[in-house]
Amino acid sequence: MSASNQEQFFNDEETTALRNFWKQLFSLLGLNPASEKSLPTSNDGAQSIISLHGREKFAEALWNFTTVDDPDYTCIKFIRARKLNIDEAITMLIECLKWRIEFNVESVIFKGDIGFMSEKGEDGDAFTKQISCGKTFVQGFSKMGGPVAYVFAKHYKAGEQSPKAMEDFVVYAMESIRMFTINPKSKITVVIDLAGFGLVNMDWKATMFLNKCLEAYYPESLQTLIIFNAPWVFHGIWKVISSTLDPVVRSKITMTKSVEDIRTHIDKSYLLEDLGGDSTWKWCYKVPTARPELEDSRKQELLSQKKNLIDHYVKVTNSWIDDDSVTNTQLRDFVASMLRVNHLSLDPFMRGKTAYHQEGNIRDNGQMGFRTSHTSSQWEFSKYYTSRDELLDKIKRSQDNFKIQKVDYPIVEFEL
Repeated sequence: MSASNQEQFFNDEETTALRNFWKQLFSLLGLNPASEKSLPTSNDGAQSIISLHGREKFAEALWNFTTVDDPDYTCIKFIRARKLNIDEAITMLIECLKWRIEFNVESVIFKGDIGFMSEKGEDGDAFTKQISCGKTFVQGFSKMGGPVAYVFAKHYKAGEQSPKAMEDFVVYAMESIRMFTINPKSKITVVIDLAGFGLVNMDWKATMFLNKCLEAYYPESLQTLIIFNAPWVFHGIWKVISSTLDPVVRSKITMTKSVEDIRTHIDKSYLLEDLGGDSTWKWCYKVPTARPELEDSRKQELLSQKKNLIDHYVKVTNSWIDDDSVTNTQLRDFVASMLRVNHLSLDPFMRGKTAYHQEGNIRDNGQMGFRTSHTSSQWEFSKYYTSRDELLDKIKRSQDNFKIQKVDYPIVEFEL
């Protein structure tokens, strides 16, 4: 990252923690310099987990997980979740990668809406019903600049889908949300509307799985969670749920019946009309267009480019670990920007289209935004995300700067 980005996202203590984090992680995965490969690692717990699937599989999962943007953006969330305790943060990430491997999260991402809908039997029907009724969706920005997700509990009924179908839907929803919350400053605000909630709507297994996702698999993604319109029957349920929550997650949850409390977090222009806001936007599900036929040769070219960029990132990160000079920091930021451009080109091959692509919330050029009504032509785009053209311009400026400074830098060609 550039010095300015470090100042924007990480303080000095966190930057030091990141260096120590990457050093231990690379040692565990065999990505440290050859001169250090014989050095023992002190994190026996993480090493034991890695032995279940092997270093290569964990490294693949790591880069699939972290190269959607600057890899530091993902890693800092685990570091913060464990209060800068590097051993604990590493173990937490390794356990998350183990889950992603065993759950096959990349398959969930690849299927997209059409992939799930086309599955034969009850699971395909269950996904179609869950996504079309508007159980949960992302719409609008909070006052902190992050996205807002709504959950309508009245649409949940335990037993309407198999536990696996429910978990798939939760992971699909979390990965969809993650497209909006990669940047460490772009955290999500969740509003759970309990109007019409009864015991029939309580799904304990789904709730516990969601709790696990928030705490262990997508840490530091939550800005605040607002439970709205809770009936008396929910208060007993809440006592049980709250006792199982991580204290950090619990501290971000509030329960209210006041619209004004919600407006503390969400401007009325984006708050849905049904919840006391001015936004006339309504969930109206449209099946995304089918994935376009893409040339496999282009996919292989981009995968090869990704591997090349990862090799460069590992090399410059190892240099930065030992010497966080301005040059090494700039080179690392430079390669991270190229990884992001590669991701934007590769993503259509690896991710099935979602309702957010169809609506225009997620753009192929890397922008992410919303509008307050379906008829509005005014889009607001996140200030935390840069477009592909902006990234390419940044890469070009960095190249010019390296030439002036006579610094060797990796040369990678991108299609304009």
